[in-house]
Amino acid sequence: MSKKLIIFLALALIGTTVAIVYFTLFRYGEKTIEKSKIEQPTVNLKIYLPSSNSLLTKEIYLQKESSEIKNIEKTLENFLSELPSPLKETKILGIYRDKEDIVYIDLSKNFAIPQTLQEEYFLLKSFYKTLKENFSWIKDIKILVEGKEIESISGHISITSSLKEAVEEN
Repeated sequence: MSKKLIIFLALALIGTTVAIVYFTLFRYGEKTIEKSKIEQPTVNLKIYLPSSNSLLTKEIYLQKESSEIKNIEKTLENFLSELPSPLKETKILGIYRDKEDIVYIDLSKNFAIPQTLQEEYFLLKSFYKTLKENFSWIKDIKILVEGKEIESISGHISITSSLKEAVEEN
């Protein structure tokens, strides 16, 4: 009988130890991960969208990233997804920042499509305003298409020197 009692107590001790380890380590680890996802800061941003004769404003909420470039990328992804086809299929190929805080945005060829002067102007203005107002440190923006500088996205407005000059009103 004492052998049965010893085996029973040993199994009970092993079972208790396993339960404590499981609930302490694994459950606590899951709560820590869930808590960090919940507590990750969000940021309220405005995206400006082109319409036929003005800009429309839409507020979005994004999880804040540690990198400003990643925040710009997420903002642009939201911006592009709100545009009509084929602009909406535009892919971000790269985002670069130089030491003068000029941001270079490399986009797929879907962004450079034929448009009227007014459509081109409001697209460029909404693109610029979306980035400039959400990331005040940006001094200027250069748009690249497929890795190359372009004169214009639709042939009407020159963006070779500065997107800022092309769309800001004096």
